[in-house]
Amino acid sequence: MPFSSDRTRLAWDAGAEAWDEFVESGADYYRTEVHGPALLVACGEVGELPVLDLGCGQGWFSRQLARRGARVIGVDLSPAMLAHARRHEKEEPLGIEYVELDAAQVHRSWAPASFELVTACMSIQDMSDPKEAIEGAARLLPIGGRLVFSVPHPFSEMAYREWERDEEGNKLSLKVDRYFDSGPGTLQWDMPRLRYSWETPRWRLSLSEWSTAVRGAGLVMAGLREPRPTSEQVARRPELEDCRRLPYFLVIDGWKVGTTHDDPESRNR
Repeated sequence: MPFSSDRTRLAWDAGAEAWDEFVESGADYYRTEVHGPALLVACGEVGELPVLDLGCGQGWFSRQLARRGARVIGVDLSPAMLAHARRHEKEEPLGIEYVELDAAQVHRSWAPASFELVTACMSIQDMSDPKEAIEGAARLLPIGGRLVFSVPHPFSEMAYREWERDEEGNKLSLKVDRYFDSGPGTLQWDMPRLRYSWETPRWRLSLSEWSTAVRGAGLVMAGLREPRPTSEQVARRPELEDCRRLPYFLVIDGWKVGTTHDDPESRNR
């Protein structure tokens, strides 16, 4: 099946119940303890800033931003995921607006320079066209505005990836290969921590391809972060130990430079 927005929508609708439970229960400890906090730190002070959160899902990262004072709009194309996000907003009102929209189309719904910050927490790689999503986000930033997002680290998410284990099942070393085999693929969500399994389409890009996408949108890649847990975190939760040895996540900080995009199809909301 082709990698399309419709396929992505159906896939995340199918996984929405398990995903919300996975995140909210704390079972997604890489998100809550490693890459999520690192992305938040990379965003800097967000108090009162207008922020657009792309691929917001059930709203976990949107809520992190709003709790720090940001004025957040979350965008996602999955109605089932957004239903969970709106339920969380009802239970804990933070002033977040959630909009059902393909991230690649955001520049058609808001005027240029509408947001000081655009974020995406481990979501751009799941979009049908990451490059188009990044370009659309850049159109909504003023000069000096930022797109800050996290993705799976290209080094540890290669086309071939397998852990070598000892007789007790402990992870010894990660065998990886075919780094330059980038492009669309499928991710199986079948971890024991999930209530049920499903699959989603996903892009795999090399570091240079992510860099090209950011620069092609008129952004300067101002920073890269490779978050990993502290030794104290690993002592408290040994499951994080593999993530301390290898880079699982990449946080990219892109700054808007040059002239503002002039898109006559954009409009104020």
